[in-house]
Amino acid sequence: MRDFRLLARNCTLGLLLTSLLPAGLLVADRFNPPDLYRAEQAALLVQARDHTLLDGHTSRDGFWRLPVESQNVDPTYITLLLTTEDHRFESHPGVDPQALARATWQLAQRGHIVSGGSTLAMQTSRLLTPHRHTWGGKLRDILRALQLEWRFGRRGVLNLYLTLAPEGTNIEGIRAASLLYFGHEPSHLTSTEAAFLVTLPRRPAALRPDRHPNILLNAAQSTLQRATSLRPVAWPTPDTRGVPHDAPELAGHFISAGRNGVVVTTLDARLQRNARQVLASHPAPLRGTFAALIVDHERQIIAWVGGSEHKAPGNAIDAVLAPRSPGSTLKPFVYGMAFEKGWMTPHTRVRDSRLAIGGYAPRDFDHAFRGETTVSEALQLSLNVPAIQALERVGPSRFMDRLSICGVRLRLPKNPDGTQSAPSLAIVLGGTGISLHDLTMLYAALDHNGYVAPLHHEPTGPKATASETVLLSSRANADIRTILRGTAPPAGVASWEDVAFKTGTSYGNRDGWAMASTPQATVGVWAGRPDGTASPGLTGRDTAGPVLADLLSLVSLPHKSAPTASAQPHRAVAVLSPALRVLQHGQAPQIIFPRNHSEIESRSSDGTMLPIGLEGSGGHPPYHWYINGTPLNVPPGAQPSWTPDAPGFAHVTLTDVQNAHATIDIRIR
Repeated sequence: MRDFRLLARNCTLGLLLTSLLPAGLLVADRFNPPDLYRAEQAALLVQARDHTLLDGHTSRDGFWRLPVESQNVDPTYITLLLTTEDHRFESHPGVDPQALARATWQLAQRGHIVSGGSTLAMQTSRLLTPHRHTWGGKLRDILRALQLEWRFGRRGVLNLYLTLAPEGTNIEGIRAASLLYFGHEPSHLTSTEAAFLVTLPRRPAALRPDRHPNILLNAAQSTLQRATSLRPVAWPTPDTRGVPHDAPELAGHFISAGRNGVVVTTLDARLQRNARQVLASHPAPLRGTFAALIVDHERQIIAWVGGSEHKAPGNAIDAVLAPRSPGSTLKPFVYGMAFEKGWMTPHTRVRDSRLAIGGYAPRDFDHAFRGETTVSEALQLSLNVPAIQALERVGPSRFMDRLSICGVRLRLPKNPDGTQSAPSLAIVLGGTGISLHDLTMLYAALDHNGYVAPLHHEPTGPKATASETVLLSSRANADIRTILRGTAPPAGVASWEDVAFKTGTSYGNRDGWAMASTPQATVGVWAGRPDGTASPGLTGRDTAGPVLADLLSLVSLPHKSAPTASAQPHRAVAVLSPALRVLQHGQAPQIIFPRNHSEIESRSSDGTMLPIGLEGSGGHPPYHWYINGTPLNVPPGAQPSWTPDAPGFAHVTLTDVQNAHATIDIRIR
C-alpha cells in the first residue's frame, strides 16, 4: 500500500512538472526573448543587370551579412552541414543529450576537448549573442537552444544559423559568403564549395581564405571525406578581393532609401566601370567634378556616375540627383512647344538683337548679337534673345506645368523673404534648378517620338509597362531632333551620325552641361563644383562636351531605329504664310539705354561734353530718335548717339516705322 502511494505521488509530481514546463518556458520566453538584433542587420550588395557585383555597404554593425532561408540553399550544403555538425538535428529538441554525454566523457578521460557537443541550435545561440567558451556560457547556450527550437522550430533555427555562420573576416552567413567568394547565389553550390562554407565557421580566423588558403583547403577536404556520399570536384579559388566600389552613388541612393539585401540594377557592369574611368581621366574643373548618366533605348539606366571620381569638396552629394542650373539645355523644349502651337517654325526668321521684356534684357553667352537669323540657327548657336521670345509666347508657367505633367519639377529660386519666386522668362536661360536625372529623361524623349517616361535603375519585369506622357507633338519633336542633329560636335570630333547634341552653361560658369540623344542611348554629362560655386573657364561645350563624346564611344548597344515621325517636316520658308516667315514683335519699341530717370555723367575733365550712346529694341525698325522734340541725325548703319550741349534735363523719344514710340527723361551732369 505504501509503495502504491509513493508511485501515485511520483506520477502526480511528474504530471505537474510536465504541465508546468510549457508554462515556464512561455514565461521565460516572454521576459527573456532571444536577441535577434544581429540576425536582423543586413548588408547591401548592388549588382549589375548580369548579377556582377558592383558595390555594397556593410550592415549597421559592420558585417557582410544577408538573410537566407534553407530552401534557397543548395541541398548539397545542407546535407554536408547536418552530416558533419548535427546529424541528429531532425530528432532532438535543440540539445543533443548523446552528443553532450560523449563530449563530457571524452573531456573527463583525456583532459581536453576531443569533440564538441554543440548542436546547430546551440551554435546559433552563441552567434546571436557572442561570448567566451565557459561552462556558464555553455549552460546559457543549452537553455537558449531549447528556447530557439521551441520558438522558431527546426527550420527557423537553421535559417538563423545560415544567416549568422562566420565565414572569415567580417563575412557572415552562407549567402554573403557565396556571393563574395564564388560570385553566385548559394542556391547552386558544388560539393567543394559547400565543403569550404561548412568548414570555415569552425575556425573562421585560422581558416581565413585570404591568409591561410592551404590550411582551409586541407580542412575542407577532411570535411568532404567525412561525407562519403559526396564526391569532390575541382577545388575553387575563393575571390578574396572584397567588395568593389564601382557604383558608390547608386549604392548611397539605396542606403538613403533604407534598402538592404541584394539589389539587382539595370546597370551594365562593363559600361559602368568604363564610364567611371572616362570621367576620372578628364581634367575636372578647379575643385570640381563630373557626373554622367547613360540611358538605353528602353529607358533603363545603364551607367550612373555621380561625381566621386574627383576629390572635390562636397562630392558626397550625388550630382546625378542634385538640382543645378540647366543653362541653355531647356531651350529645345521651349522651341518645340512654340512649334506645336504654330507660333514659329524652324525656318522662321528671328532677330537676335538687344531686347528688353518687362525690364529683362538678356545677352548671348559671348555678349554679342547675330542680327537676323533662323530659329534653327538660333537653337544650334544657343542664342538667348530668340529663346526668350519663344518662351514669352509659350508662357513660363505653362512651360513649367507641361514639364510637371511629365514628372519633371523645376526648382525656382527663393525671394529675399524666403518665399518662392514666380516663373519668369529667365527659366529658359537657366534661372531654375533641375537634376541631371530629370534632364536626361527629357532628352530621351527626342528619340521616342516626343514621349517622356520614367527612367529605371531596377528591372521592371517583362510585363511592366511605363506610362508615357506627351512632351512634344510628333511633328515638333521631329523638328527639334533634326535641328539638334545639325549642331556642331565638340572639338576633336569630326562628325556625329544621328546624335542630337546640346550644351549649356549656367550663369557665372557654375554648371556645364552636355546632352546627347541617339537611337541607341541618351547620355547626359554635368560638370561643376558640388558646392555650387563658380568655376572659371567652365563651359558646357569645352568642359562637358569632350567627356560626353568619350562616353558615346563606349555605347555599343544593338542599333534600333528611332520611331518615325507621323508628320512631314515643315515646308520651306518660301511657301510659309507671311505670319510664319518672320517672328513678329507684339510689343512697342523700348529704349534700352539710357534708362528712364537715370543720371549720366557726360562732361570730360576739360569741361567738354561727351557723346551718349542710344540703344533701342522691339517694335518695327528702323528707328527715329528725338531729343527734346528735335530729330536726331543718325547716318545709315551707324550706332545712334547724342552729344548734349550742356548739363541739364533731356526728354528722349524713340519711334519705329509704325509710329509706335517710347519716351524717357534723363539728367545730364
